[in-house]
Amino acid sequence: MTAPGQILFARHGNTFGPGDKVMWVGRATDLPLVERGLEQAHAAAAALARLDLRPSLVVSASLRRTRGFAEIVCRDLGVAEHRIDGRLDEIDYGAWEGLSSEEIAALPGGAAAQEAWQKRDAWPEGAGWGSTRQDILAGLGGVLADLAAGAGGERPLVVSSNGILRFAPGLLSAPTSGPLQLKTGALGCVDRGDDGWSVRFWGMVPDPA
Repeated sequence: MTAPGQILFARHGNTFGPGDKVMWVGRATDLPLVERGLEQAHAAAAALARLDLRPSLVVSASLRRTRGFAEIVCRDLGVAEHRIDGRLDEIDYGAWEGLSSEEIAALPGGAAAQEAWQKRDAWPEGAGWGSTRQDILAGLGGVLADLAAGAGGERPLVVSSNGILRFAPGLLSAPTSGPLQLKTGALGCVDRGDDGWSVRFWGMVPDPA
């Protein structure tokens, strides 16, 4: 197996259209991409082509929003292999699932817990989530370890969600000074060098296709 020179990352595209309630959607809610989300997938593929960063393999979470995004990238870029890996499925937000940010803020302790998670990536212990931080780190860490060992070729692309991917640079010990949250359709690239992994870019939002 060939150890990768880069690992690419992409957050899936939009799952809410104009007029839809914007809510917290975890692994328990399997929404498809809306029209804008499909456009974001095409834009991500075009951006990777422009940057000469065509993936050798695409591995995605099993949910429809991530599978659909990954399938478009594979078709647009001629990537032959797309693997589904449930370890990349979004966090189970438990008591927050299906609620808007305003509704979560109205819960006891919800405003502080939500702000800590969104701004500092602080796991909201006691918020009623169905996933644990340890489980999420173990799942994503296992995927990254497999890819780093060469299981994805020289340049794999990982397609998952914001809740999962924000932990990737830290698990690869790739320091970054910017925010770790990814907007919908955003891309990241982590390079491997003699001294380990480093972030080339994180949170790049491609121009519309």
